[in-house]
Amino acid sequence: MLDKTSPLWWLFAALSAALFIALMLPGMVNRQQKIFVSCGPAATFLILVGLSRPYGESLVEWLPVYCAALVGGGLCAVGHWKAMRTFMTWKAENPGKPDSEGPDAPWALQLAITFPLLLIPAFLYVA
Repeated sequence: MLDKTSPLWWLFAALSAALFIALMLPGMVNRQQKIFVSCGPAATFLILVGLSRPYGESLVEWLPVYCAALVGGGLCAVGHWKAMRTFMTWKAENPGKPDSEGPDAPWALQLAITFPLLLIPAFLYVA
């Protein structure tokens, strides 16, 4: 098994970020949404930095969790791009309305399953 301090985790992190963007962009309908989604890996990385520093742990040791979060987030969209585009079109046309009033979001169930399946082993691996 790959050591959690291996520099290869940086490569996996970059590939995970690229995969996340590639899987999420087809569901976005306008430029603002595409920019927002493209910032996801950077925002997640900043959260990772914020979590690793207070405990004095190496940033590299937390990269498996970063990879799992991005891959899990991206996989939630697989097979739901049409529904996601419908929802994002509605969201763009109704900016003040709560999401619950919009079209169904079938990717939410996929996210609820995918995230724990990827994040729990990642946290166990880091621990």
